[in-house]
Amino acid sequence: MNKEIIITLAKVAIIAAAVLCACPSSGRAEDKANDLKQRILTQAQNAGPDDYAFTRTTRTEQTSSGKTDTRTLVEKFDPTKSGDARWTLVSVDGAQPPADTLAKYKKETPKRRVPGYYRMAKYFGTNATTSTDSRGRTVFHFGSLPKDTAVVMDSDVSSKTSADVTVGDPNGIAFAEQVRLKVKPTRLKLVMKLDHYESTSRYRMGAEGKPQLVEQVADMAGSGMGQEGKAHTVITYSDYRPAK
Repeated sequence: MNKEIIITLAKVAIIAAAVLCACPSSGRAEDKANDLKQRILTQAQNAGPDDYAFTRTTRTEQTSSGKTDTRTLVEKFDPTKSGDARWTLVSVDGAQPPADTLAKYKKETPKRRVPGYYRMAKYFGTNATTSTDSRGRTVFHFGSLPKDTAVVMDSDVSSKTSADVTVGDPNGIAFAEQVRLKVKPTRLKLVMKLDHYESTSRYRMGAEGKPQLVEQVADMAGSGMGQEGKAHTVITYSDYRPAK
C-alpha cells in the first residue's frame, strides 16, 4: 500500500477516535445541565407565594426634568390573612402614610404581585442555553419569557425580556442565587417609551430549605409626555416567617 495512503488513513483514524471520545463528554455535560435545570424547575414549582410572611423596604431615586426625588416605602406581606389585609403599607419616608395614600394602596392591592422564587417556574421549563461564570457557576440564558412573566409599569414586556439565571451551591444544595432580567427598548401604553430596564434579584437558602428573595436592584430609563426620566430602585426583604 502506498505510504501516503497509509499516513492519510492513520490521520483519519486519529480524527475519528477524537470525535468518538469528545461526543460522550459533550453528551454528559448536556445531561448534567438538563438535570440541573430540572432541579431548579422542581424547586420553583414546590415554592409558592404563600410560603412566607415578610417585610419589604423599597427605596427609589427618580430623576425627571433635572430634579431627583427619593422615596422609601415599608410594606408587610402576610399570607395568613385574607383579601386586602395580606399587604400592609407601614410607612412612607419614615412616617405614617396619609389617608389618601393608604386608600390608593388598598385599591391597588388586588394587582400587587407577590415576589419570590416560585415565579421562575413560569419559564424554567422553556428552552435555554448555558454557560459558566468566573466562579464556575452554571448560568442559564433565556432569550425571551412566557406571557405575563415580566411586567413593568403594568405592561407585559415578557416577549421583550431576556433572563440570565445563575445557579450556585454554597452549602451543597444547588439553587438559583441570582436572576438578571433585561428588557429591550419598547413602548408602554402607547404614549411611553422604555429605553432601558434591567433588574437583578438575589436569593439565599432559607432555614426551611426553600430559597428566599433577599434583594432586588432595578434601573429604568424612558420618556413620555415630552419628558425623559430615569429611576434606580433597591428593594430589600427581611423578617421572613414561615406561613405554613
